[in-house]
Amino acid sequence: MEKINFIFGIHNHQPLGNFGWVFEEAYNHSYRPFMEILEEFPMMKVNAHFSGPLLEWIEENKPDYIDLLKSLVKNGQLEIVVAGFYEPVLAAIPKEDRIAQIELLKEYARKLGYEAKGVWLTERVWQPELVKSLKETGIEYVVVDDYHFMSAGLSKEELFWPYYTEDGGEVIAVFPIDEKLRYLIPFRPVGKTIEYLETLVDSDPSKVAVFHDDGEKFGVWPGTYEWVYEKGWLRNFFDAITSNEKINLLTYTEYLKMFTPRGLVYLPIASYFEMSEWSLPAKQAKLFVEFVKDLKKEGKFEKYRVFVRGGIWKNFFFKYPESNFMHKRMLMISKAVRNNPEARRYILKAQCNDAYWHGIFGGVYLPHLRRTIWENIIKAQSYLRPENRVIDVDFDGRKEVMLENENFIATIKPHYGGSIFELSSKRKAVNYNDVLPRRWEHYHEVPDAATPEEENNEGVTSIHEFGKAIPDEIKHELAYDWQLRGILQDHFIGVNESLDSYRLVRYHELGDFVNQAYDFKINENSVMLWRNGGIYVERKIPVRIEKNIELTKEGFLAHYRVSLETPYEVLLGVELNLAVHSVMEKPEEFETSEFEVNDPYGIGRAKIELDRKAKVWKFPIKTLSQSEAGWDFIQQGVSYTLLFPIEKELEFEIKFKEV
Repeated sequence: MEKINFIFGIHNHQPLGNFGWVFEEAYNHSYRPFMEILEEFPMMKVNAHFSGPLLEWIEENKPDYIDLLKSLVKNGQLEIVVAGFYEPVLAAIPKEDRIAQIELLKEYARKLGYEAKGVWLTERVWQPELVKSLKETGIEYVVVDDYHFMSAGLSKEELFWPYYTEDGGEVIAVFPIDEKLRYLIPFRPVGKTIEYLETLVDSDPSKVAVFHDDGEKFGVWPGTYEWVYEKGWLRNFFDAITSNEKINLLTYTEYLKMFTPRGLVYLPIASYFEMSEWSLPAKQAKLFVEFVKDLKKEGKFEKYRVFVRGGIWKNFFFKYPESNFMHKRMLMISKAVRNNPEARRYILKAQCNDAYWHGIFGGVYLPHLRRTIWENIIKAQSYLRPENRVIDVDFDGRKEVMLENENFIATIKPHYGGSIFELSSKRKAVNYNDVLPRRWEHYHEVPDAATPEEENNEGVTSIHEFGKAIPDEIKHELAYDWQLRGILQDHFIGVNESLDSYRLVRYHELGDFVNQAYDFKINENSVMLWRNGGIYVERKIPVRIEKNIELTKEGFLAHYRVSLETPYEVLLGVELNLAVHSVMEKPEEFETSEFEVNDPYGIGRAKIELDRKAKVWKFPIKTLSQSEAGWDFIQQGVSYTLLFPIEKELEFEIKFKEV
């Protein structure tokens, strides 16, 4: 009888730093019921990847589940597929760290009773150079999307077999995931998947259809718990697959023992189709969505989609400078602590992928995920001897000044307003300036994603198919920043401007200091910065700002001297953006010479002391991002702008003290 081989896989992951209740909910709604139902069907085989952070949580909180996994492995129902332990994008970390990450998860797989030979590629981010790293760890196959193969020029009809790929003389097998199955399972009725698989039945005994996708689709994504479990989709699916004589269920290793991959291919740098939209800069992403829609409307998408490509995953480091800075800080310390096992474990944790990018999930927009990355970078750096350096941290061709003592790390960008863009506490392991600005994203205007799937009213809606309108209450508070958000950013503001006009970016910036270059000179524990700029009113009035930033045991001390060449009544605003996550409902305006920040959810307590009274404008920085549930209007931090009236000359001090 002619058959179709079928490989079924899931990928289960929760990022480091995610809330305990999220782990608990995902476990109860997906991870636990899925495996319990699998146990009911001894003929069903699943290829499963569990990320390290999730396994560590399960081992601590649900140890019985580990026993269930061991039992399923022993029964031959479960093949363990590994990745980097802390779920890094392997292409974004050094080769030495890739090997360490994979070995850690392979070791855990051995504890489950399985010698893993395959890799689930995180976010399916492929780079040809990965072949050498994978081979070095004893990996024999890797799972990517059929989109990777189509990007290399293969037709859809050629994508029902694994292939070999090579780099530098090393060879590995590559399995293509069938995109059609990704959109059918589990969102459409079981019969639709069976019907599709039966169309693939062939006289070639090596032909195979592969499904491997997020385990969270089976109970965590909106509407799926009721559909998959309460309405019986999963039981019906397992029953239909195992009882159909035309479907031959295999694991990856079983397939490779029976058949040889079809030939040699060379895959380009790629991820899945949706990622090529998300990774584009916002304006280009909007055009990409419009382009896909136009092709669909004209009935040309299926014919030409093999040539439709957007961005690559590493574009996120261009799209989000904060992500790039965090990533390059991680790389910097990774290199420095490679021979220190304790420090290195923190850096491996700091490579967890989720906080570095953003698509349908919150990612970089979620402060608690970024906070965990920074926590581990800081802890790793704490093993090194403190030193001051002038170095291009983020590889943008312009040098930063990094001041460091036993308690703090301050990274200052002279080329961007002479402002602090990292103020890390070693005692608390927090970065006080981990604040994302308010950015326009393409989905603020384009509610529908550029998915390859057509609309369908059967089953349950995938999160990729949701159309979303921004609620009116958010629209009223929505603003987009023209600058990155640092500490000690120097504004010149008209005396008649209001807090509302300022916070909603409806005011006129009179000076040219916020994002412009300062000259600098580094001293023993401080840096002197100065700029000869101006304010622009009826004419340009030359202005000089000098600020000396000294790192102290408690935080920092900033000494300012400001002078206008011609008298003019204006407000100097020195802005401090702090990663405060205790929700602030309304903006505030007050006058003081000192105030305290109290944020039990993030940076803890800190005190700002001035040598004179100043008016303070305080407001939350809230970003609008999409998520699997709809819209997230998230507080990234709080802006504190200290306002000093000036007409000709001004000198003052700002002291930041950790409490």
